[in-house]
Amino acid sequence: MPPPRTRTQQERRDGTRRALLDAAVESLIEVGFARTTTLEVQRRASVSRGALLHHFPSKALLLTAAIDHLAEMRGRELKARAASLPADGQRVDAVLDLLWECFGGALFQVAVELRAWARTDDELRVALVSAERGLRERIVQQARALFGPGLGDQPGFERAIDLTLQLMIGLAMTAMLHGSDPPSAEFSAPRIAELLTDWKRLFPTVVAAGDGRGPSATVSVCPLHPQVHP
Repeated sequence: MPPPRTRTQQERRDGTRRALLDAAVESLIEVGFARTTTLEVQRRASVSRGALLHHFPSKALLLTAAIDHLAEMRGRELKARAASLPADGQRVDAVLDLLWECFGGALFQVAVELRAWARTDDELRVALVSAERGLRERIVQQARALFGPGLGDQPGFERAIDLTLQLMIGLAMTAMLHGSDPPSAEFSAPRIAELLTDWKRLFPTVVAAGDGRGPSATVSVCPLHPQVHP
């Protein structure tokens, strides 16, 4: 029996980085931003201080990379489940349900919390805005593949996805704030489901309507940092 292959230096570096990101995601979800210190992430990942600082010199860079890491994991889940989506008239509802299931929970709740802290932390704000732009582009590409060319090639598709993201971010924040027992009637799980159902009905209309600004305008809406560029 041949001896086990020794990992290369690059494989070891990649493994350390992945362990740090997994630990950061776990900590953000479990204890929130304030208690997710670099020492806490180092402890959870079981790595040295030098290894952490080599990959992520600051907490801001570590936590924004953790959001991207979480989004990547959710994206793989989307891709794995795409084959089971219906191909008939129920596809819009099924895709929006899947987007909410994958992105409307921990990912957006963590991102909302980081943005609140970024208001007074310039380093975190700059890193977060950059991360959100990449996250938005990733979700748009994944959504285009899930919906298919029938909707994905329409001129209003990106606008409809941007609106979907903003709605889901708001609902994720609502679920986070009103998730205690008993929930308020205005923001209970059934009420959130009703709002998502309303959006499913409107989504094809928004896609068909276009972006409303003509060919010279482009839209760049980060999930938590909306911008419109002429």
